Amino acid sequence: MLKRNFILLSLVGLVLVISTTFEEENTDVEVLPNNENLDLSVVFENLDTNIALISEEYIVINLWATWCTPCIEEVGYLQKLNELDEFVVVGLLVDDSETNAIEFIKEYNLTYENILSEEKVESFITQFFWSGLPTTLLLNKDFVVINTFNGPITDEMIIDYVN
Repeated sequence: MLKRNFILLSLVGLVLVISTTFEEENTDVEVLPNNENLDLSVVFENLDTNIALISEEYIVINLWATWCTPCIEEVGYLQKLNELDEFVVVGLLVDDSETNAIEFIKEYNLTYENILSEEKVESFITQFFWSGLPTTLLLNKDFVVINTFNGPITDEMIIDYVN
């Protein structure tokens, strides 16, 4: 009986030590900046895009690469967003070749604009925080960042966010 109580008490102590250790580790989680209210109008002009905002209320900027599996999975959702009246989508090729990108755009029949120039993209993406691919910025029609989505997105995520 004494042996069983000792074992039980030891297990309870072990669980408490482990749970305390995990709680301490979780408090160090870094919250990523979301670039909210950052005005990108000046640097957006330097991209030399062919977009003309007419009825669109939002600009969706997507950082992508052909080798990025989540990027490949989200292109259909980005295409759907671009076909809606409220959105215009612009893709920015990151860490990839223009040749790969041109083949990718043809393969997936993408009709939204993509900036493939490394120089133009680099000058743009240094103006805000991003943590990897894919990253998507949601801007209002004045080119002010509303939110940053780190990781893959869907059209529903973006639509739900603006509603």
